[in-house]
Amino acid sequence: MNGVRMVAACLTAFLLAGCGADGGEKEQTQEEDLAEFEAMREELEGRRDVFIETPAQDFLATGNTLYWVEVNGANPRLRSFDDSKKQRTDYTFKPYLTGVSSPNPVDNINFAASSTMVASMNELDGANTYAAGSPEMPRGKLVLPAPAFGQKWWAYSVTGDDLYVTVINNDSGKFVLQKWTPGQANPTDVLVLDDLIAPNVMGEFTNFAVNGTTLMFSEGGRLWLAELNDAKAKWVQNDKRVGGADFYSGGAVYSQDREFFRYDKATDTRENITGKIKASYTMNKTFAEAHHPGHDMTWCKFKDKIVYEGNFGLFAYDIENETTTPLLLDARDNSVVYKYPVAVGTGTLFVKGLESQSGATGADGPMFSLAAANLL
Repeated sequence: MNGVRMVAACLTAFLLAGCGADGGEKEQTQEEDLAEFEAMREELEGRRDVFIETPAQDFLATGNTLYWVEVNGANPRLRSFDDSKKQRTDYTFKPYLTGVSSPNPVDNINFAASSTMVASMNELDGANTYAAGSPEMPRGKLVLPAPAFGQKWWAYSVTGDDLYVTVINNDSGKFVLQKWTPGQANPTDVLVLDDLIAPNVMGEFTNFAVNGTTLMFSEGGRLWLAELNDAKAKWVQNDKRVGGADFYSGGAVYSQDREFFRYDKATDTRENITGKIKASYTMNKTFAEAHHPGHDMTWCKFKDKIVYEGNFGLFAYDIENETTTPLLLDARDNSVVYKYPVAVGTGTLFVKGLESQSGATGADGPMFSLAAANLL
C-alpha cells in the first residue's frame, strides 16, 4: 500500500469514528483533531529519507541537480547531487570571494549554476567557471573590472553554458546585461536594463536571473520580466517586498509575505491566488489554517505546483487544479520544523528539517529527501 492510500485510509477511519448511529456527522473533538494530525504527521514522515546530516545552506535546484554549500568552520565547500544519476560531486574550488578586503569566507559565499556549468566570483577580478559534475574542471575565466559603489561582485547568472553578468557602462552610467560563453575572448552586450524600463528611472538595482531566454530583474523594489530580445520589460505589479519568485516565458509566480501572486505577461495582469490556496484544503477544525501560507515562508515551484511552508508544515498547491496536498507536517512541539524546500526535475523534493529539543524552532538539522514525483 502506498503512502497516499495509507493516509487516505487513516483519514477515513477518523471520519467514520465521527459518525453518529443515525448516519449524521458528528463534529470531532479537539482530542480527535490532534490525533488525526499526529497520525498524518507520522505517516508522511515515513516517506522522508535523510539526505545529508552535515550543516548545509544556499540550496539551488536546476534541472535534475541540487547544489548546496557545506560550511565547515572557515572552509565552505560546494556540493551537488544529480538525482537522475544518483551522483554526488564534492567541488574543490572555493565558492566564495577571496582577498584582503574579504577575510570571512562565510560572508562571501556566491555561486550560480546550471546542470552543466558552475560559476563563482571567487577572485576579485572576475568570474571563474567550472564543469558541473567534476570536482574541479575549469571551463574558463571572465575578467571583469572591479564593481562600483562598494559592491563585492557584479550580479551574475548561469543558464546552460552561458554566463550573464550585469555591469555599469562607464560613459552612460546605465546597467548593461552581458553574455559570455567559455572560449570567447570577450562578453557581448545583450541589452540595457535602463532602456527596458524607460521612461521609468532605474532605482537601486538588486539582482537578476536568466532562465533560458527569459530575464527577471529587480530594481527599486520592483520586479521586471522580459525576453532577451524584447524592447521593453513588464513590471510584474508587485507592491511590496518580494520574498521569492519563479519566472518563465509567459509570466511569474511570486510571494509577498503570506500572499502568493501569479503574473501573466500576455495580459499584463496579476492575480492574488492566496484565497484559492486557503480554500483548497481542509484538515479539521483545530488545524483549519495548517496549510495557510506561513510568515516569511520559503518555497519553490515545480511545474504547476507551489511547494511552500504553511503554518504547520510543508504543502503543495496545484495552480491548475486548485488543490492542496500535505507533504510533511511540523512537530507540534517544534522538535522538527521543515524549511527551504527545493525540487529537482525528477520530482524529488529536498527540505531542511530544523531540529530542536527546547521548544523553539531549531537553527539547524539534516536535509531530507522526499520522493514526491507522484505528487509533484
